[in-house]
Formats: sequence, structure tokens, C-alpha cells
Amino acid sequence: MSSPSIQQSPPASTSEPTLVYRVTGRLNRLVWRLPLPHGVLARLSALVYRNPPMSGELALGIVDALHGADVGCWINGGWGVDALAGRRTRVHRDLDLVIDEGSMQRAVEVLEGLGYHEWYRVDSDEPLFSRIVLHDHELAGRVVDLHPLDFSHEHIEFTMGEIEGRPVHCLSLASQTEAHENYHKRWRDRADLAVLRKLLEGSTTTLIMPVPRADDLLQKSAYEAGLPAHITLLYPFLSTRAIDREIEGTLGSLFQSVPAFDFTLSEVGHFPGVVYLAPEPAAPFTELVQTLVERWPDQQAYGGAHEEIIPHLTVAFGETVPRGLTEQLPVSVRAQEVWLMSRMAGRWVRRASFRLGTPADENGASGRT
Repeated sequence: MSSPSIQQSPPASTSEPTLVYRVTGRLNRLVWRLPLPHGVLARLSALVYRNPPMSGELALGIVDALHGADVGCWINGGWGVDALAGRRTRVHRDLDLVIDEGSMQRAVEVLEGLGYHEWYRVDSDEPLFSRIVLHDHELAGRVVDLHPLDFSHEHIEFTMGEIEGRPVHCLSLASQTEAHENYHKRWRDRADLAVLRKLLEGSTTTLIMPVPRADDLLQKSAYEAGLPAHITLLYPFLSTRAIDREIEGTLGSLFQSVPAFDFTLSEVGHFPGVVYLAPEPAAPFTELVQTLVERWPDQQAYGGAHEEIIPHLTVAFGETVPRGLTEQLPVSVRAQEVWLMSRMAGRWVRRASFRLGTPADENGASGRT
């Protein structure tokens, strides 16, 4: 998939918080001086303290600054939920970002340049629960939570979402749902979980082979929010509600048994009202579709509308070949993974991804990893 554009970001606002936030900040300081158990203090603090909201504009500015410094980051937490939903569902008073633990120090330095400074740290053996918390005012500041993650040991799914009309990197629907299930449920966590569950109940899913190298070939007419350039394997697939961990496991095993393969997009084809690129060879795609249909016979390719399976990558709707398309061909591609996508709230969201197996010439004769 194409990366979001990187823009130069202004520093975070360093203006004095309004009176209400300064008052609640002072009350919060008084609460934490009381000789009471930590759990009681935490509940009292949650009752009295309010920090300024983290707007979408500020969140995007922070993300852009990190990307500009070559620090990869993925949004989770409340803004991560709303990125998946493609709209703001509640007020957010912090920004949660997953950072490669090797880039944490650089991330902190970038945020310091934006006017943020370290508030406190939390260590945990649970993935995503460790964090470095920064804010931009001692008494009542906007808050950024940096969650370090060792990508070599922890498996977290990522996808693309949208904030203020901008594409952003965020945790996948499955990963965010799992993380929220493990939270100590505050009202806002319950609200986020309700949004995630509603997204999970979307009625439509599809299995696609993403082809990010062809993203720039897509015309506006062929663009669907959340979908990269792709070759459809099965649409429609099962309803989102019907897909559980057992089915995801079955899909994972099925695709792992299929060796990764190379193909080329070099020929322009036509359906009525559709311009597409035909993959060569087409046989691996046809065989994949047939395998899926054999496993789920109620889910026919193209909804059963066509008898013949014709693998294709749609680049435009209409009868005219887009100008300059043939000059950009051929495109050589390595087929390595399949995505399970759910359609919800007018956009597609990646629910899970499955790696193909290792070709026999790379891993002995088995073709498996």
C-alpha cells in the first residue's frame, strides 16, 4: 500500500491551558498527595482530572514529525479505533502510538522538539502495556503514550486507517480488538470496544492478493477506500460475524501450504465497463480460488455470477484504457500474502493477513516455512 504523505509539522501548542484544565490539574496534584492506597488514588484522579483534548490535527502533526525523522509509528488506542472507523466517535485526550523499541529514544527526541517532555513510564510483560508517557505542560498537558514493541518477538497486525481525511498507519481491527479486550474497562474503553465490535459485525468480507506495486496504476474510478491495488480471490466471502479464530487458523494453514510465486502484469484486458491487468501466469490464482471454493462451497467466486475464473487487477471503470498505462508495463510482482478484508462504514479494513509458504527452491522440497 502507498504510504501517507509526509508533511512538515508545526510544534505542538505551548500556550497556557485554559482555567478549567489548570484547576483540574491542581486538584489532581492534591489527590496524589493523600495517604490512600494507589487504587483509590487512581479512581479519585480519574474523577477530578481532565487534560486538554488531542485533536486530529495535532495527532497528524505528531505522526508526520515522527515519519519525517524516519521513525515508524502505528496508531492504537482511541484514535486508532477512530482511524479504523474513518470518523471521530468521541473526544480523545491522548494519542497512543506503537513504536519499534529500537526507535524509542529517537521518538522521544522528536516529541521533545515539539514541546513534549517525559511524564512517567510503565513497564509490563504484556505487549502494548509498557509505555513512555509524555505531555506538553506540567499541570495539564496534552498526552502522548509511546508503546515500545519488539517486532521480532511480538505478532501485531497493521493496516491503514483515516484521520481527518488523511490515510494513517494503525493497528488492525483484530489487534485493536484483542488489546481492548485486555484493558481494565473505563467508560471510554467500553465505548471504543463497542465501535470495534460494530466494525467486526460488518456484513461483507473478501480475500484479496494485495499488489502494492500497482497502486500508482489505479485510476480514481477504481479506488475504494481502504483497498490497495489487488487481485480478488474470493468475493464475497463469509460474513464478518461468522469468521472466528478457527476459520482464520484454517485460512492460515491453507495459504501456508501454497508456495509464494512470481507473476507479471503486462497485458491490458476488458470486461464490459472494466479495464484490468491480467496476471501471467494466471494458473496459481485460479488454483487458489478453486481451493477456497472447495473448502467453502457456499462461497462461489464473483458470487457465482460467472462460470469462468479470470484473475484480474481492476485499474479503471469504463471502456477507455487510461492514458500512459501501457507505458508503465510490465510490472513484476512477488505474491507473498493474502489479506482478509471487511467492509464497514463505507471503507475496507484489513482484518488479517496470511503469508504464503516458501517456494521449494528456497526451502528444500517442502514449500513450507
